[in-house]
Amino acid sequence: MRTGPQTYSTGARVRHRDPGAAPLAGFASRKLTAFFNLGPGDVRNLSFLYFATFIMRAAAFAGVAVMQDVMHSLDPLWRGVLFAVYPLAEIATVGYFGALCDRIGRKRILVFAHLVTAAAVFLFILSIGVDPGVRPYLVAVFFAMFGIGAAAKVASTLAMINDHSNRRNRAQLMAFFDLVTFGGLVAGFGAAFLALHAFGVADAVVLAVGGLGVTVSVIMVQFLVQETPFIPELERGTIDLLRTVLRNKDIQRLLPVYIPVVALYGYVLTFTDNLLGAGTAGSGNTNLLLIVVASLGIPLGLSLAVSGRLSDRARLRRPFMALGLACFGGLAILLALATGAGSPDLQQLVSRWPLIVVFAAGAGTFPPAALAYLGDIVEHAVTGTTFGIYSIIFGSGLIVGPVLGGALTQALGPIAFAVIALGLIGISGAGVLFIREPLKTPRTAVAPESPTPPEMR
Repeated sequence: MRTGPQTYSTGARVRHRDPGAAPLAGFASRKLTAFFNLGPGDVRNLSFLYFATFIMRAAAFAGVAVMQDVMHSLDPLWRGVLFAVYPLAEIATVGYFGALCDRIGRKRILVFAHLVTAAAVFLFILSIGVDPGVRPYLVAVFFAMFGIGAAAKVASTLAMINDHSNRRNRAQLMAFFDLVTFGGLVAGFGAAFLALHAFGVADAVVLAVGGLGVTVSVIMVQFLVQETPFIPELERGTIDLLRTVLRNKDIQRLLPVYIPVVALYGYVLTFTDNLLGAGTAGSGNTNLLLIVVASLGIPLGLSLAVSGRLSDRARLRRPFMALGLACFGGLAILLALATGAGSPDLQQLVSRWPLIVVFAAGAGTFPPAALAYLGDIVEHAVTGTTFGIYSIIFGSGLIVGPVLGGALTQALGPIAFAVIALGLIGISGAGVLFIREPLKTPRTAVAPESPTPPEMR
């Protein structure tokens, strides 16, 4: 049962449906509502929100793949600097968007995020045919737009998901967010990467498909996603809200856990072609690449869904985060061994696919537990601001990873990935030792004036 002010009426959720389809839809909705411990109308709203997120992420990651292809002639350091424009723009704006979510609501910020991303994808197409000397600057502008869209998207979407959640389903709902984000990465970045390097599809065609998809997501969030309950904080400014969240000791302890993991994520996104190979000729290499991608993606996706439920049932977060980090390290070692000779050895990776499957499944336990941890420690009055801070952490890692990775790749060559991956995972793993288990101990208060703690919504 939710309490507190709401910004939409229950009457807005009434829909006229086909009489034949209504019983089946109602049965499925009731079962999902009971299984995930949700409230009335939550299944419908979350379904549209997740699907729109998947489409937007796919379009954005397709743009990242095109950037890699268009900017391939740049040296690794400058490619890392160019990619860092994305998180810089995210960091610069996300605090403002997160605070706006708490002050005026989530949906308006959500719609803005999708609109900015759609504009960036379509404008990116126009930059492909310009002079090569000018193109990097245009790409930087469009990457800044992607970053602004990501800032508004993460703050608003995670706040809405947390509004629907409680301590018995939070990791599961966050796992679905991770799944659609990961699915967007696979569908957008993965499909675009294969289309560009394996099948020779033009950059503009890849971006056009992504642009059409994100346009559909704009329509979905505007007309199908409903505002969630929130407590307006109109009297408090952005700085005050940010200061309130940053004083939380639990948030401070998370910094050395989150930033290294995201830095590694940013490095992998920027230098995927170095790790897995790009432009390899022949269907044999393409088939090997598909096997490696499937060995990583399928168990990782399944683990996200299963581990989220296990985390909620066990009422534990830290063990799942620690297991995920350990398995990230195992994957890093396998990839480093396969690139030790200076070029990716796909055959070696394929020969070790059982290990890849095991480590990928273990790595999937980290994201839902980490996001649910934030939901456990946040007070409802500053939910948007808190997830804005999360996005700042995420953006900081995306700056550190590509820039540090580019510099070390130039200096150390193939061994750079092993040094970066194991070093960052070691820092993050040590950080897990110092965070508390939020479901077993009292939370740190960050907004005592909030009358509605998350577990009672």
